[in-house]
Amino acid sequence: MHPWLNWIEHLTTDQKVVGSNPTGCTMKNICILIISVIFLFSCSIVVNKVANIRDIKEVTGEFAIGTKRFQIIDSTRKSWYLDGYDGYRTLMLQVWYPSDVNIYDIRSSYIDNEKAFTYTLKNQGYGVPSMLTDQIGSIKCNSWDSSKPLKNNKFPIVIFSHGHGGLRTQNTNQVEELVSHGFIVMAVDHTYDAGFVEFLNGNIEYSLTSRPDSSPIIESPEEFNTRFFYRINDINFLINQINSFHILDNEIFSIMDTSSIGIFGHSLGGLTSIYAALNNKSIKSCYALDALFESVPDSILNRDFKKPIFHIGQNNKGDTQYWEDSNFDNLKTFLNNNSNNSIMIDIPGSYHYDYTDFTYFTYLTKRMNFSGEISTDDMVNIMNETLLDFLNASLKNYNFIDPTIYKTKYPMIDLIIKN
Repeated sequence: MHPWLNWIEHLTTDQKVVGSNPTGCTMKNICILIISVIFLFSCSIVVNKVANIRDIKEVTGEFAIGTKRFQIIDSTRKSWYLDGYDGYRTLMLQVWYPSDVNIYDIRSSYIDNEKAFTYTLKNQGYGVPSMLTDQIGSIKCNSWDSSKPLKNNKFPIVIFSHGHGGLRTQNTNQVEELVSHGFIVMAVDHTYDAGFVEFLNGNIEYSLTSRPDSSPIIESPEEFNTRFFYRINDINFLINQINSFHILDNEIFSIMDTSSIGIFGHSLGGLTSIYAALNNKSIKSCYALDALFESVPDSILNRDFKKPIFHIGQNNKGDTQYWEDSNFDNLKTFLNNNSNNSIMIDIPGSYHYDYTDFTYFTYLTKRMNFSGEISTDDMVNIMNETLLDFLNASLKNYNFIDPTIYKTKYPMIDLIIKN
């Protein structure tokens, strides 16, 4: 860790005033408080500079980007499978869409609540300094809150599913790039499986399933399946909402091509995306980022997917290996059994979190061993280009691109399957 960050983290630990004055409100303490506030503000600037916090990558498409948040309720399901969660299943939905931005629009924040994000990482045992994670609130996106949708056009819809303990915004680099090229992207936080969810009334629900390695969740295969299918049914519910989206927002609904829906996701969200696409006829294609596939049964592995699918991930060995070997083998089996287009790319030197935004924001993620050897700029470019090419072909009827061009442009990648 950079020595500046150690120093700042030490200075910002909570301190209690102890003395005869029960409130600690002496003139000396007031002066110290004022100086501390000024100092901490300065520290925030220093951390931002030292960590070289980066904004979301500039998009390459022609369309400006609007975004809007909705709270949706599935009255057919309990809030959660555990006892004591008897309310209806409630989700936060965010939609990004091509828009007609004007000078009065406000740039969207990357995350709803950076303090909740900081608590989430601490709760999950990642050990990232709070003075660093709090900087996520300063990250600029390319999207604009509640901007007017661009009229007189129809755009395909892409659904995103986050990883276990992740967030709906965790792959904003890919989301905004897609929208700039004429897609609508929709993502929900899978409540209680997401790191945290902040609802419109300000209430926050943290993950009940994502734990540090020292305190793992213990559950039977049946309990895991119950939890996992909550995620899949979130996707099914969202697709049902698309068909009646005019109730939520008629202007966004008017530019949706509801006959053309794709899906992508990371890690457990990658598996969620594959299962959802396998069982929901409305989903036309699937792109997965380093998907969990270790314990998938043979009945699924040997099933014909019958839809275009693209998997991009890492097959690291030795101490840096994130998945068991079976994860990679199962994916190859599943993709080879697909009668439609299948592409599988391995990126040696990448780590699991390189397939999200989080390792892109600062070089310090490499120092903290969250990011692999490969350049984070190369990573985001590979993901953006392959995802856009794949969805243009599978949802907009462009010709499928020969994936060997990616190997030519990025020699570090390995093309495993080109079917």
